Amino acid sequence: MIKHEELSNPNSCLNRAKDDELVFVLLGRDRAAPAAIRAWVDERVALGKNDRDDPQIVEALRMAFEMEAKQQL
Repeated sequence: MIKHEELSNPNSCLNRAKDDELVFVLLGRDRAAPAAIRAWVDERVALGKNDRDDPQIVEALRMAFEMEAKQQL
């Protein structure tokens, strides 16, 4: 998600984090980010936390694809 969209959306992952919860941010310019996202997706599915067609997973994979496309520019 674009930074300003993440911050303004009350339902975003960042805004849903508890005040004392640790968070980790991947930047779109980080060439390792798409692979890290895909590894996270694989682990969530392997743990039974998500199915591959869950909106959260679909959005994560879309973001990985978008990051790669922008990095090619």
